[in-house]
Amino acid sequence: MLDFRLKKRNNYSANVIGLLILLFLPVVTVLAAKPPETRADYLALVGQSFTVSRMGKGQEAWSKGVNLKLAEITESVQDKNGKTEQFILRFQAEKKDRALDKAVHRFEHAATGPFTLFLESAGGDKKFRYYQAVFNLLKNNSK
Repeated sequence: MLDFRLKKRNNYSANVIGLLILLFLPVVTVLAAKPPETRADYLALVGQSFTVSRMGKGQEAWSKGVNLKLAEITESVQDKNGKTEQFILRFQAEKKDRALDKAVHRFEHAATGPFTLFLESAGGDKKFRYYQAVFNLLKNNSK
């Protein structure tokens, strides 16, 4: 009888611990997510897909998300002083998906969490639409 009670208590404890892990895992994931800030951050995301929504008033997403794949990153001409980091992100979307406006959009990805980018159309072909985000960032030279 005592042995049965111990097994029952151990099973109950394991179930409670499992439930707590399931409840807090999304919180830990969100806290660990870091929005990309540099070219190197985005390079790690090439080939991955993002859920993208149009932003409305008050930074609230108001449209159904569209999947965009980060297809490539091109490096722009560097300034002579080396004080800026210039690059262009090129995204691709299926032609069948709704076209996105030239505007600020909310991006979501498991590794980065939510962040916003200004997107503009960059043409298309028979299968895909392309969008781009242009960056001209000041380098942090406080080393």
